Amino acid sequence: MRRPVVFRSIIAGSFLLFGAALLNAQEVDITVQVNYDAVPTTNKDLLLNFASDLRAYLVNYNWGGGDASDKVKCTLDIFIQSVTGDNKYTAQVFVGSQRPKYPTDQNTAVLRLLDESWEFTYLRERPLNHNPYTFNDLTSFLDFYMYLIMGYDYDTYDELSGTDNFNQAAAIANLGQSSGQKSWQLSTTSFSRTQLITEILDPKFRPVRQAIWRYHYCGIDSLTLNPTRAYANILQSLEAIAAVRTQGAQRSLYIKSFFDAKYLEIAEAFRTYPDPSVYLKLARYDPANQKTYDEYRSRAGTER
Repeated sequence: MRRPVVFRSIIAGSFLLFGAALLNAQEVDITVQVNYDAVPTTNKDLLLNFASDLRAYLVNYNWGGGDASDKVKCTLDIFIQSVTGDNKYTAQVFVGSQRPKYPTDQNTAVLRLLDESWEFTYLRERPLNHNPYTFNDLTSFLDFYMYLIMGYDYDTYDELSGTDNFNQAAAIANLGQSSGQKSWQLSTTSFSRTQLITEILDPKFRPVRQAIWRYHYCGIDSLTLNPTRAYANILQSLEAIAAVRTQGAQRSLYIKSFFDAKYLEIAEAFRTYPDPSVYLKLARYDPANQKTYDEYRSRAGTER
């Protein structure tokens, strides 16, 4: 899998996307932070190398399929909740990733998830080894999210190009389900890793993946070059995502994850849109964040 660097030009007043020159991209620029406040003092020494071991494991494996100078920026914020046995722990984990907003020097959030139920075993002296065919409650969790991050990232550059990574994440989820761990089971009432990756690969959600590509590649990346065209593409993308939700996917984790990562960016992007009533449309597309869109609409009215 390769991650494209986008080149753009405006010719004769038309917005053109051309030349997806491809860079090899496996590497990640990852920050791993661990909160040990809930860990008893007697157990903290056992976790002394935990953050550094995880980071070394994540940066030393080729997640994307090639070499790259253009690294995928991501974050794991781990909040250990309890010690449940010898070398066994539970944790909540925030997973985040971002990528450049071309052609600016700014970044755009791609993924923002809170996984509330990670159960894992960690022994300080045991090396972490990547094995995609055997379930491990620690490394399989890490593998799943790295493939998910890479899939999300690729999908923003080239339509459906994250499929290989998503398939790898799905294979890990299947191992997790077979392990019997509750946090890997399907659920439509709470966050579920397996539910999320199942939705992403479901043909019913193919229009969402295509819309997410359009939102980034033809929308957010284009705002400084051709705002009119970019706004049209963003609105078309959001309308397509909303349409899938209204057709029987009201509780979609995948759609929720998109708007959780994007709603502030969407609201901010339309501050310079000529018609403040656009925020009414945004609220229809993303009713969970209506309050934010209403606030921006009121602010836009006073700024003009």
